[in-house]
Amino acid sequence: MALQCPACGQARLVIQASVELPPDHRSDERTIQALRCAGCDFTAIGRYEESRRGRLDDESWFHLGYPAPPEAIATLKRLASACPNPRKPRCKCSSHRRLDRALDEDDSVLPGVDWSHPFAIQLA
Repeated sequence: MALQCPACGQARLVIQASVELPPDHRSDERTIQALRCAGCDFTAIGRYEESRRGRLDDESWFHLGYPAPPEAIATLKRLASACPNPRKPRCKCSSHRRLDRALDEDDSVLPGVDWSHPFAIQLA
C-alpha cells in the first residue's frame, strides 16, 4: 500500500511494522505502525483507530502519523518482532503492553515521537 509522505509528497511512505492493540474507551480497533519513506527517509509512527460505536451507519476512523526519530522506529520494529502474534489485539506479551502505553503518548516507550504535530496519512 503506497501512502503519501508529508515531507517529500511522494507516494513512498511504507508501513514497515505494525501491531494491533486492544480496544480502548474510544476505539474498537487500534494499530500502531512504524512508517518510513523510501524516497526521503522520513520516519514516523502511524496510529490507525476505528470505532463502530453508536448507530450502524456511524462508523468512524482516523489514520494519523507522528514524526519520529529512526531510534523510535527501530524500537517499535524490535517490539513488533518480539511479539508472538502482532495481529492479535488481546495478546498479553510485554511488547503489546508497552506499545499500548506508547499510544497513550508515554514518551518512555518510544522517545522522541512528536505527538504534538500529527499529520493525516493519505493513500497516494
